[in-house]
Formats: sequence, structure tokens, C-alpha cells
Amino acid sequence: MDRRTTLFWSIYDFATTPVAFAVNAMYLPLMVLDSGGTMSTVGLLPMITGAVAATWTPVVGALIDRSSEKAFARKATVVLSAIIGGASIGVMGLLNSLTGLLLAFAVMTLAVQTGWTGMNSFLAQEGEAHLMGTASAIGVVMGYAGGALGAGLTVLVDHLLGRGAALAFVGAFLAVFGSVSVLLVREHKTVTLSTPGLWEALRESLTAIRNDRSLMAYLVGSVLWGDAVSTVISFASVLAVNVLNLSAGETLTIVATALPCALAGAFIHGRVGDRIGLVRAQAGNLTLWAAGFAAVAIVGATVPAWLVAVVAGFALGGNMALTRALYARIVPRGMEARLFGLAVVFAFFGGTVGPFITGLVADLPGMTLQTALVVPLVFVLLSMPTLPFIRIRGPFEDAGVHSSGSIA
Repeated sequence: MDRRTTLFWSIYDFATTPVAFAVNAMYLPLMVLDSGGTMSTVGLLPMITGAVAATWTPVVGALIDRSSEKAFARKATVVLSAIIGGASIGVMGLLNSLTGLLLAFAVMTLAVQTGWTGMNSFLAQEGEAHLMGTASAIGVVMGYAGGALGAGLTVLVDHLLGRGAALAFVGAFLAVFGSVSVLLVREHKTVTLSTPGLWEALRESLTAIRNDRSLMAYLVGSVLWGDAVSTVISFASVLAVNVLNLSAGETLTIVATALPCALAGAFIHGRVGDRIGLVRAQAGNLTLWAAGFAAVAIVGATVPAWLVAVVAGFALGGNMALTRALYARIVPRGMEARLFGLAVVFAFFGGTVGPFITGLVADLPGMTLQTALVVPLVFVLLSMPTLPFIRIRGPFEDAGVHSSGSIA
């Protein structure tokens, strides 16, 4: 991808990161608790929504890959998902029931994951192999810039007009910028598939995963480290208040501190990954996560809140940049959308089991959320042995890519 295409592609990150910051991490956990939910309910949210997304996105990916007008199929899919996702966020601001919140959040997650399937597969198809880490990092940097702008404006709207208006603003932000991103990018590489049917394409994808050790190792590892990262996101606001003993105002300050660290983490991890290898860089990132979980689980509020913000932001930005780039480098050519869609199935387990178990452990008699952080620590440690089995593909491997950019 040239610089212009990379910039336009990265706008989708700009559009969706405020959703993670303002909805997933800030508003939703507290709204669930206010509506009568428990810690276990907060941990269960990713499981409910992930199950819905995991049944749909593989089909979306297959439809994009097998379409005779692949560029149009991708654009239509992402635009519709951005509009539907934005509308569902706005609806959340009008609801007071726990059931209504769960349903609206499920629709939002389904829409956002559908858009991600289209845009991430675009990176795998169009990105330059030796700069995949940097391109992914630029997307994350843009995402956190959007997160800072979107979340900051959301707090301002909340202060002036209330929570409902703030959620409506986040929804509009997603719908507008998510649509603009995919409408501006241009696809230059044509891909011819050998499987004309939808279900044949899905079966071929499952066979590729089963027979490719790198794909299987990555997907298993992503379940484990994804569970750990998702736990932080799911319990972010509760961790700040209940473990670090911060007020609501102090929590916003900590979030503001974490943002520039996430930007730096994404860019540094992406550049380092392109230089020393994405697998080695991912190993370093997981080591950082393990150290952070261990420190907070053992000493809790004794750890300075600013230090937690710096480490968490740096590690989260790096993880987002590396995992996307790493998967983009190992998926076979011509199967990008299908395999990114199937990756959501694994992400379902990698975004649900950890938060759910953490919530259950935190609700046990004599346990707290602080001590329950041993759960994501174990998941990170278990993910590390998968890395040696991941082999990065060469830039033109498995496909016979010609100088014109088409794939035979």
C-alpha cells in the first residue's frame, strides 16, 4: 500500500477505537452494574456478543473472497456495518434495562467485527510484506488518536448534554468515519479463487488452518493472549476504581495518560517487529503483559497509577499492532477475508473466557478483582510456547504473485 492508501485504511481504526474506549471500557461496565448486573455479568458480555459475531464473520469473509466484485463487496459490507454499529450505540443510550443493553451491545459488536473482517483482510491483501508491522502500527496510532479525540469529545458531550447524547455522538463518529475510510481506499491486487461456492470456500479455509502449523499456532496463541488483553478492557473502569482506588475524575486522567503511551507502543512495536521479526517482538510484548499483571495482582494500589497507565497503554498499543501484522503475514494469498473472518471465531474464545473466569473468581468469597488478575497472567504465560511454531511467509509465497499484482 502507498502512503495515501495506508492513511485512508487507517481511518477505520480512527473510527472504531472510540467505541472501545468510551463504550466497552468506560460506559458499558458501569451501565451494566447500574442496571442490576454483577461482576460476572460484565465478564460475560464478551462471551455473549462474541458468540454472535463468531457465527457471522466467517460467512462475511467467504462472501467477500468469492465475490466477482471483491472491492464493491468489501465497501458495501464495511459501510453497512459502520451505520448499523453506530445506530446500535445510539440506542444503548436510550435503554435502561439490562436485557436491552445486552442486545444492543451484541448488535454493535457484530457490526464492528464485520467491518474489521473487511478492513483487516484488505491489509493482508494489499500491504507490503516488509512493512506490515509499520502499516498496522499506523492504523493503531490513528486508532488511538481517534480514541483520544472521540473519548474526549464524548466526555465533553456527556458533561453538557448527558450520557444518552454522548453515546449518540460515539455512534455517529463510527458511522461517518468508518464509511469514509472504506470508500476512499482502492484495491490494486486481483485474486482468483479456486472455490466458487460459499460453503466450499469455508471448508477450504478450515482445511488450510488444520494443515498449516503456523496458522494453528497463531490462532491458539491468540485465544490465550486475547483473553488476557480482553480482561483488561472489560474491567478497565472497575480496576481503576476498585483496585487502584481512583475516583471517576482520576480514572479519566489515567486514561489520558495511557493514550500517548499506546501511540508510542504501537509505533515502536511495529517498527521493531519489521526489523527483528514480528514473532520476536510479540514475545517481548507478552513478557511486558505478564510483568504488569503480576505486579498489580501482588501489590495492587501500591503500584503508582501512572505507572500502570504507562505500561498498560504501551503494551496494549503494541499488542494491537503486532497481532494484526503477524496474522496478515501468515494467511495464504486469496484467503484473506475468509481467514480473518474465521479468526473472529478464535477471538470469541480469546475475548470471552478470560473475562468470564476473572469475573467468577472475583465474585468468590474472600476473593477480589485484584487477586483474580492471576487469571489473565496464566493465560499470557500459556500463550508464549505457541510463538516458536509461527513461521512468517515470504512476500510472494503460496500464490504465484505476478509483477502486475494479480494472483494466479
